[in-house]
Amino acid sequence: MNKNLGKRLLAEGGVVIAIVIAFVFFSIMAPRAFLSFDNVINILKSISITTVIAMGATIGFAAGIFDLSFASLATLGAALSCTFIAWYNMPMPIAMIATILVCMLVELVNSVLVVKFQVTAFLATLAMSFVVDGLVLTYSGGSLINPRMASASGQEVVREIPQAFWNMGKSPYIIIIMFLCILVVELFLTYTKHGRLLYMVGSNAGAARLSGVKIGMYTTMAFMLTAVFSSLAGMLIAARAGTVQSTAGSSFLMPAIAAANIGFSFGGRGKANAIGTFVGAALIGVVENGLYAMAFPYYSINIIKGIILILALVLSTLSAKAQENK
Repeated sequence: MNKNLGKRLLAEGGVVIAIVIAFVFFSIMAPRAFLSFDNVINILKSISITTVIAMGATIGFAAGIFDLSFASLATLGAALSCTFIAWYNMPMPIAMIATILVCMLVELVNSVLVVKFQVTAFLATLAMSFVVDGLVLTYSGGSLINPRMASASGQEVVREIPQAFWNMGKSPYIIIIMFLCILVVELFLTYTKHGRLLYMVGSNAGAARLSGVKIGMYTTMAFMLTAVFSSLAGMLIAARAGTVQSTAGSSFLMPAIAAANIGFSFGGRGKANAIGTFVGAALIGVVENGLYAMAFPYYSINIIKGIILILALVLSTLSAKAQENK
């Protein structure tokens, strides 16, 4: 009995336990650099973009979709949002809406490939990521995008980007945006009819179809919502960095996937969920920040991230078994 209880505790709360252990460990090993309120805020700020972009991945996983194009969409969102304002004189709200719509259009193409042509989501979105990366490179002229300067093709700056845009990338705004995204996704997936149907499609599409659920519509919905969060994450990338590299979103691909997968085990849910994804991102953020505080070689940090993902997959498996044994 105690053995089963221990396994269940590990499966359902293992991620939180891991965060506590990591926090205590780094507080002891690097108390000056790690253990401070300012550093906690810094950790939250550092995981904000990863968490926002991972919200889209969470919705995709809930619907059984493995989307590999969301990081490229974030790059596209970063490039378009600031240049729509600076180069094409769009008011900030219009530029943001236009950016979201362009990213949704890309995901609509993904949806058509998956729903109409039955292409595997993994392959369709992988191909689309190459297309989007190429579009960003073409749009930028193969160079860094600086919205305060003319483009490589000679497009002049015609409008100064308002301070409100830059504020999105600063504390506390970026942290507030992150928590609002978590709240929206958690409420949508857990407490709405459409969120529950997305879970049904992701867990057993055949049974959902027999129950009258429109699989194609909910698959498309998942792609569209992924586009919204990817484009928003892109805006945060641009607002935080001030410039946009052609690979700006790619560095968030694996951390976002890892965070969403770690989140599967949170609370024994055994499925993608917003709070679990945040906890997963927090674990990665605490470990990464702690390693830097200990002056750990930056080129070896990915090894630790990979190990965390492996452990997360083990926890997800344990969580799924715990659910089956209930």
